[in-house]
Order: sequence, then structure tokens, then C-alpha cells
Amino acid sequence: MARKRKETKNHGKGTELDVFKDRAGRANLAIFEVLAKTSPQNIKQILKQISRYKGLEETYFASLTKRLRRLHEEGFIRETKQATGQKSYELQMKAYLAMFLKEHSMQDIIDQATDTQAAYILLTLLDAALQEKT
Repeated sequence: MARKRKETKNHGKGTELDVFKDRAGRANLAIFEVLAKTSPQNIKQILKQISRYKGLEETYFASLTKRLRRLHEEGFIRETKQATGQKSYELQMKAYLAMFLKEHSMQDIIDQATDTQAAYILLTLLDAALQEKT
């Protein structure tokens, strides 16, 4: 029988990832949530939505631009050009994975995975680890 993991005030159920740490992490999570609901969106649309999040009410356009550039460089979002020439943004699978891992612990995943699912996960993780070394 699986034991329940004790949750603390500062630690959620899932894996703590760098992309969700500190104030920048709260902004990243808000961006991910906004883009997960409606995508693609331009920077003005994103700014309007994330300014509704607690602690992000006074987010500056320039700060959001830097944050989006960083998320793009890290492979979490894709940047596209609209017909008007304006940039728009949408989530990449890496962002969806980060959001999933934030909400689910590795123990939960292992407890619920079938042998075949565990094999797929392991092969994918090994492939990612090998890609990192080359």
C-alpha cells in the first residue's frame, strides 16, 4: 500500500522545478496557465490576463517581454508572427510537462503507472539524458 507524502506549507504535491521558483516562477506559472487556456496570444493579451493574478498586478510590459524571451530560449514557449507582424506566443510540450510535474509527484506517477507505461517513461528519460551528454 502506498504511503501518502506529507505536504508542507512551502512544498506542493509535485516536483519543485526551477521554472516555478521565486517571483519569476509565479510569473511563469501565470503565463503557462493563460496560454494553456487560449493560445496563441500576443504580449498585450498575456499582460492583461496575468495582471489579474495575485502579486502580478503591477507587471511591466518590459518585464513580461524579458520573461517571454527567456521562456522561449528555454524551450517552454514558441514565438510566432501574426499576419500583422506582431509576435504571439503559445506553449510547447515542455511547458505542459512542467505544469504536470508541478501537480504530481514522481511517487504518484510510479504508483499509478503500469509496467508498459513505466517502460515508456524510462525510455524517454534515458533518451533525454543521452541527448544532454552529446
